[in-house]
Amino acid sequence: MLNIKSIVKNPEKKFYVDVIFENDENIYTRRTYKEKEFDGKIYSFVFSGVKVFFDLTTMDVIDQKVIYQTKGVKKTSTYIGSKRIKEVKPLEKKTVNVENNNKEVKHEKYDQIKTCLECNIPIYLAGPAGSGKNFTVEQIAKELGWNFYFSNSVQQEYKLTGFIDAGGKFHDTEFYKACTDENDCIFFLDEMDASIPEVLVLLNAAIANGYFEFPCGRVDIEKVHFVAAGNTVGSGSDELYSGRMVLDQATLDRFAIIEFDYSENIEMSISNGNKELVDFVHSLRSIANNNGIRATFSYRCITMVTKLESAGMDLKTILTISVFKGMDKDTINTFNAVGYDKYTKALKDIQMAA
Repeated sequence: MLNIKSIVKNPEKKFYVDVIFENDENIYTRRTYKEKEFDGKIYSFVFSGVKVFFDLTTMDVIDQKVIYQTKGVKKTSTYIGSKRIKEVKPLEKKTVNVENNNKEVKHEKYDQIKTCLECNIPIYLAGPAGSGKNFTVEQIAKELGWNFYFSNSVQQEYKLTGFIDAGGKFHDTEFYKACTDENDCIFFLDEMDASIPEVLVLLNAAIANGYFEFPCGRVDIEKVHFVAAGNTVGSGSDELYSGRMVLDQATLDRFAIIEFDYSENIEMSISNGNKELVDFVHSLRSIANNNGIRATFSYRCITMVTKLESAGMDLKTILTISVFKGMDKDTINTFNAVGYDKYTKALKDIQMAA
């Protein structure tokens, strides 16, 4: 690979950089290109068949890849001039101070959600699978001293309303328990965008009217605080989440909509402060999103990698069974992650072996 001493922006040509190599007095000017999958921060240029990735902010080399072979080609300068070369400082390794592990970690949207609940405003949390929506709402309920009632996507009305059997016995539900709770409580309906429309009409009516007609009679709703969640913002199925319903505006209008993404605070906590692993997972999400790959890299994969790594399992095996699980070779090869960390190196080894 190339032994690069420094990279500086060319003062005369936009989108060009001047490159200096170790033990070489010449200055080589090359055209740069933005690597879109890295949020506009990573650029690249090609020199003697090698593609060099660098950080535009720090001008530090991130990675190098051979993209074609060159034989007997001597490096020639395309721009040589007298200029003051910026001294390139070595990239400082980021260190993370992990505070007391006994301290409860909270999502960045924690306070927003808590305030809405205290104001008795129904909330719809829209975010990817495994981002901790359920856990965060349960945390808030615990802090407020409220009871917490949970229901997953409802496919039949009776799973929300309950029913009376042939013997006249009423079979209740989590929703019924919440509505009859004498104290403040939260009713959390997960995957609302995967529930049948009829259920959403009933829930919408309950929020609007302040009461609900159960099979066993009417119940006034006074102490219930409503939270719903879904993987979409009511727009229906997409490439990643199938079987999702389009939520009508009357339903959405009842809720404050909060976008709920993965939390780096939580990721750093469950990875025991492993910044390399968290950044690696972030890059995988970005590549998957930009390339339309149906893949979920949630807290669960970070947890699995952390546990298996602590147990001494080989890193290539760990990534294969807990991160790229179920993916074919072509899909895995799409993840052109950049970096010198051990996880990126293990991914490249997997791709080379494919």
